[in-house]
Amino acid sequence: MIHHQMLRLITAAILIVAGCSPAWAADVISFTLIDADSDVPIPFHNPLTSGARIDLSSLSNSNINIRADADGAVGSISFNLTGQEIRDQTENGAPYALFGDSSGNYNVWTPAIGSYTLTARSHTASNGGGTAGSDFTVSFEVANGPPPPADGTGDVTISGSLQQWHRVTLALSGPGATETSSPNPFLDYRFNVLFTGPSGQQFDVPGYFAGDGAAEPAPSGNVWHAHLSPNETGTWSYQTSFRHGTDAAVDVSGAAGTPVSTYDGISNTFVVTASTASGSDFRAPGRGLIRNRGGHYLTEADGDPWIKGGPDIPENFLGYDGFDNTPNAGHSFAAHDADWQSGNPEWGGDDRSHGIIGALNFIADRGANSIYFLPMNLGGDGDDTFPTITETDKTRFDLSKLAQWDQVFTHAQSRGIFLHFVLAETEPGNENYHDGGTLGPQRKLYYRMLASRFGHQPGLQWNLGEENDYGTTKREEFAAYLKAVDVYDHPVTTHTHDGQYTGFYGPLLGNADFDITSFQGGNSGISMFDLIVSWRQQSASAGVPWAVSFDEPQKIENDVSDVTSGYPHGRRDKMWPVYMAGGAGFEWYVQQDGGGHSLDQQIDDYNIMSAALSWTGHALDFLSLLPVAAMTADRTLAWAASGNTYTMYKSGEIYALYNDRSGDQFSLDLSAAPAANFTVRWFDPRSGGVLVLGTVTTVVGGSVVNLGSAPADTDEDWAVQVKLEDGVIFADDFEDGDTSAWDKTFP
Repeated sequence: MIHHQMLRLITAAILIVAGCSPAWAADVISFTLIDADSDVPIPFHNPLTSGARIDLSSLSNSNINIRADADGAVGSISFNLTGQEIRDQTENGAPYALFGDSSGNYNVWTPAIGSYTLTARSHTASNGGGTAGSDFTVSFEVANGPPPPADGTGDVTISGSLQQWHRVTLALSGPGATETSSPNPFLDYRFNVLFTGPSGQQFDVPGYFAGDGAAEPAPSGNVWHAHLSPNETGTWSYQTSFRHGTDAAVDVSGAAGTPVSTYDGISNTFVVTASTASGSDFRAPGRGLIRNRGGHYLTEADGDPWIKGGPDIPENFLGYDGFDNTPNAGHSFAAHDADWQSGNPEWGGDDRSHGIIGALNFIADRGANSIYFLPMNLGGDGDDTFPTITETDKTRFDLSKLAQWDQVFTHAQSRGIFLHFVLAETEPGNENYHDGGTLGPQRKLYYRMLASRFGHQPGLQWNLGEENDYGTTKREEFAAYLKAVDVYDHPVTTHTHDGQYTGFYGPLLGNADFDITSFQGGNSGISMFDLIVSWRQQSASAGVPWAVSFDEPQKIENDVSDVTSGYPHGRRDKMWPVYMAGGAGFEWYVQQDGGGHSLDQQIDDYNIMSAALSWTGHALDFLSLLPVAAMTADRTLAWAASGNTYTMYKSGEIYALYNDRSGDQFSLDLSAAPAANFTVRWFDPRSGGVLVLGTVTTVVGGSVVNLGSAPADTDEDWAVQVKLEDGVIFADDFEDGDTSAWDKTFP
């Protein structure tokens, strides 16, 4: 007796030879995994069955294809692939391959990591025509490494110094996972911890998968972290929320997915004590979280104004060859190896950290207090920085590299260096890298990961993008999502194209999701001063006062002696006018001498900016003597023998003057001040130091007064402090030039 299946095959073959289609379809009965480079089946993986795990790291290469095998002759086979990637394909001739072939030479598929379901169906005719056979379906996983470890127990540990403003880490023993496992531990689990402080204030902190939880984490483990920056001392409580579901991590509603009972709802308490940090460390008592608390300056936790100043270059600061998985690194910062100090961070068991940590020390030692950088510049002109495991994986993050970044950021905070995160570049390949430029799951996860990994750092701001082209609606959407995932309410801004202040910021006036500006343009001198004053006034009138920062001044060239377009031009015509107008920040964007923008990526040695960084520190020192939040900017109240004179004043109490060209024959209108003695002290913006005496030491209010001249170099720029004499404390009244009381002069 002839078996019925064999009979069907014989009949089908006769019909096909005769040019006819069989009346029934031979069924697809298996899938074969093919090495698309050698065009042969891959050993140990065939046939491909449901539950299979394809580990790309165990294969000779990642170029594969999948062939459908039928139990007889067919006219065509149609494929439907869903999951991490989606594909519909119909093949009319053998071999019947999901991604096609050319005369038996299989086309290449390099699959994304994740879960898939593949269905194939045979047809009696070509192009999916005729009678269809039964569906044949398998579900499988593509990974790039070993399977995840066993799930954890749900135990929670609290670590850190447990001091105010210092990082407190809650570690949960949770689901076992790897950077490449499925479900995606970064995207498909939503781990949050609700921390409640002694006064009842709550922080719903986003958490993240942390591998094995080590300081230099392995890519697999069952440890999940959430970081708290406690804003008060005393007893804190916590309660975990752990949910699972597709894209659950980026859902800010709190109801995403379903709870995972072993890890959800765990609660306990811990005690936070006073900070022992000191000096410029953002974690020192009274400093803490830097944010806009409703005025024109960012402020420290105690309300004191904090003013930003530092380098705007290189934008690819994190494109550093000492980080893991940074193959195209543009920087070594080797010139700053010697600036690394014993006790500073190290990783990898060697000196890999020295260059970048030394660069931060160099910046801080000169008095500057901020850096500007891109955490992701793929598709941009730097193309060397990304937080993920590869340049194409957009939802899987490199645990060891991010841990190294965090060591750099934590050291920056200890030195009082503010972190200016620029979240995108202007090039379309970068702006549109996540979700085609929209607010989809990729961009949301990118924002959430940065907030969860680094949001506990007290001094940072989020910038939606360098010269971004998103438009108002997207800027508002992006900012709102950042505010939703960043429980610490760090400042948010957007950077402008050259001079396009009104186009970028006009539609955003009154939007409380924006805290500070990030201007780029060619303003100088009076134009710069008036710009800052204008935007302070416009934002206040709209009901949401912004801190106004100028982050990319054009142009300043890399020449320390050129007073027309070099660093002195930046000091006199750009930085000081910003600060004297009530500006909250100034960053040095420097071009090559003679023009050209390559320094924004190529600068690897901050020694060329040493003078500019020191001048920034001097300006910040001078401003620290003033009650800047209570002062008014004016450029008509004072004048000198030449140049432009800018004034900040608190009427009848204190006046600060800066002239960009002269220290000779200063006059100040004190007509509105009381007829009392005011002391006159001079400040050198080039060399810094203490306030010093000039040719006139005291004046009487009630009229226009002559302040005399600076003690030397009267053809250079100078600053002056004029202050009501009662209760005056001056730096030069202290022995050995001790300036420790400067910031205590005013409330």
